[in-house]
Amino acid sequence: MEYLVAGLVLAAVVTALNLVLTVAVMRRWRARVGAAAAAHEHGPDQHGASPPHDHGPELHGHATDLGIAAGHRMPEFTAATASGGTLTRDDLAGRPVLFGFLSLDCASCDESVPAFAEYARRVRDAGGQVVATVVGVDAGDSEMAARLADIADHVVPEFLDAPVGGAFGVLLYPGFAQYGPDGVATAAALDLAELAESDRPLVP
Repeated sequence: MEYLVAGLVLAAVVTALNLVLTVAVMRRWRARVGAAAAAHEHGPDQHGASPPHDHGPELHGHATDLGIAAGHRMPEFTAATASGGTLTRDDLAGRPVLFGFLSLDCASCDESVPAFAEYARRVRDAGGQVVATVVGVDAGDSEMAARLADIADHVVPEFLDAPVGGAFGVLLYPGFAQYGPDGVATAAALDLAELAESDRPLVP
């Protein structure tokens, strides 16, 4: 009986700790998205300066609202894919790559999947690769991740802290970016039609 009580107490403590950590991460995520949305809505601050965003000394061009712009070099990253593999920047070298940054908490992300599928098909037909990240609690088991499995070469589920999206500097969802074989962004946008307009040479 004593062991049973101790086990129940331990389970309750672990559950409470897990809940606290989840809430903390969710608050951090909402604060991040809220800050990005505020910057998008209000623009430069009172001194005329845009919110700081460091892409490193090799990056050029003016960042879009997404946080990525043409000329930005793909950052180093290591990600676990939905299929159980590992994906790094080196795995994508030498071929054009389309990235789709999506979130489970974004209605327009879900609505963008059909258009993303068509864009991805053209990229893959031209010899490129497609990577889709999905941010959210249990993203790996989500319906969106399952839909993307037939669209992208690599599906990367992310928890709310979104380490891969953060490495790329993503500020808003959905977001899309095209990289050349040299790992340098050729176009980035919050809308696929805008991305296609900016990246016609790589998308037939």
